[in-house]
Amino acid sequence: MEWNKTKTIFILAFLILDIFLAIEFYELQYKTDYEIMKEATIEEKLAVENITYKKKLPEVEGKSFYITAKSKEFTLEELPKNQTLVLSSSSSSFRSLNMKFDNPLPIPETNLENRINQILKDHILYGDKYQYWYTDEVSKNIICIQRYGGRNIFQSKDDHIGMVIFQVEKNQIVGYEQSLLEDIKEVEEKESAVPALKAIEALYNKNFLTANSEVKNIQYGYYTHIPLTNQQILAPTWHITVETDTEETKDFYVNALEGDVLQSTQ
Repeated sequence: MEWNKTKTIFILAFLILDIFLAIEFYELQYKTDYEIMKEATIEEKLAVENITYKKKLPEVEGKSFYITAKSKEFTLEELPKNQTLVLSSSSSSFRSLNMKFDNPLPIPETNLENRINQILKDHILYGDKYQYWYTDEVSKNIICIQRYGGRNIFQSKDDHIGMVIFQVEKNQIVGYEQSLLEDIKEVEEKESAVPALKAIEALYNKNFLTANSEVKNIQYGYYTHIPLTNQQILAPTWHITVETDTEETKDFYVNALEGDVLQSTQ
């Protein structure tokens, strides 16, 4: 009887010891896995999901700052020659011009960007403040955006706060819509911009970057999250273009000071 009791005690003791060791092992394994996960860099996380980007990312020299601006009021007296104003009201001033060329301008088959930038300078009021951005694949219209300090002022076509949209018909520019930001001022508080990789990381943390996608382009400029009627406040912003594994292109905007995602096409 004594031996049976002793044997039972040993079995229970070893069973308790096994349970204790199993718990310790589980906690140690969990802690190790957690530490590995916590210590993984954004480069490693992106690599695991085959999310690629250019290894040489752009850098921002000097300090970054918010800017303020107001929408220009165009007057009849300053309208260009050889162009006709398409009137939408009887007002003598306009925040957005809608113009038609008396003689449409042909679109070249090569060097489109250079040609459009020259058309801006030759035919558009304050044309040296704009630059070719992209051609709309559906309408074939040509989108140009305003620049400040050598940086693009990013926006959507619907916002239209500092933009020239060339209207294209039969491979000719027949007219355009124009808006302009003026009295641009820098807000005094200046800070260092977050690196481009941090902006990519912000998209990853918000689950905007899916596996097997590619960051096709990343540019530093300005963006207004909520366009106002007249006065605008624009944040220094990273504009990031992403191509998914289904070849869909998406645009994202990340505040270059706060690191917050401002807008996406999702």
